[in-house]
Amino acid sequence: MKILHRYILKKFFKRFITLIGLFSIVITSSQLLHLPNFAYTMNLIDFLQLLTMIDISFLKYQILFGFFIAWLLVGISIRENNEIYAIYSLGVSQRELLKPVFIATLLFVVLSLVISLTLIPYANQERSKFLTLKVRNYILESIQPKNFSKINENISVYVENKENNTLHKIIIYNKSNKYLITAKEGIFFQDKVILKDGYIHIPSERSFNVIKYEKYSFSLDASYVKDIPLEDYKTSQLLSVFFSKEKDYQKAYSVLVDRIFFPIPFIFIGFIGFLSGLKLSNSKETLLSLVISISIFYMVLNYLFIRMIEKNILVSFVYLLVLILFFGTILRFIWKKSE
Repeated sequence: MKILHRYILKKFFKRFITLIGLFSIVITSSQLLHLPNFAYTMNLIDFLQLLTMIDISFLKYQILFGFFIAWLLVGISIRENNEIYAIYSLGVSQRELLKPVFIATLLFVVLSLVISLTLIPYANQERSKFLTLKVRNYILESIQPKNFSKINENISVYVENKENNTLHKIIIYNKSNKYLITAKEGIFFQDKVILKDGYIHIPSERSFNVIKYEKYSFSLDASYVKDIPLEDYKTSQLLSVFFSKEKDYQKAYSVLVDRIFFPIPFIFIGFIGFLSGLKLSNSKETLLSLVISISIFYMVLNYLFIRMIEKNILVSFVYLLVLILFFGTILRFIWKKSE
């Protein structure tokens, strides 16, 4: 019996890994068009690191689709190759046949929880830090002493001298608001430059106003660099926000619910996929469409209910019941059809 279980699990993991590889290629390829221009000037290692972090950001739904479809394909393979008759001729019951699915389900429930609570928030934060660092380096390298360097379509910078992250005798012109900013010295920090001892020239109707400052933080407006959103906070940070009962605590709660409830579908979808492929006589294309439709419907359902929890319209316990009823009803239907 153990040989049969190992055989089924081997078929599952082979298909699962193949699907994850295909999903990764599709996702990273689609994201190439959305990368900032400076990404294409990176060295190969940094570029691959960036693509890996982007891929991890979508890992939740990759493993959801991969787990569901892989078990469907295993069931279809056993049915189409007539292996099911050989298995039943050995006296193997349906419940015994489902043990590999149960083992994989336990494994992926734990794995999905770890990925949802720790891996993806960590990867998203690291990607933001990585991009911020690369943006700073990109901007710093583009500024050449004794030349007007165009940072973006609105901002041009002139410096007399540059030493590592420090600029001397700076002129910054912002085309969008016509501001002219001068400074004796500026120090780069992430996507900002901290200016010291200078003036801000603000145009008016007939002339201009001058504001003297000792220290001024100026953003170079790298629009592709964003602050880390609350959705990407570490779970410990979300808990702090939630228990503080201050601003955004309800949103932090909804993000926590989203992460904690993510393993719920894995309790059911392995059995649904395997039994559908094993027992239903529909074509492979039809069954794949069914599995993908269920997964997409779950994603839409999850989005809507999480937004409702965020707005305090719905309690999380109700959503938990809806998830269990949704997948439980589908599993019960497939189970009855397979008997």
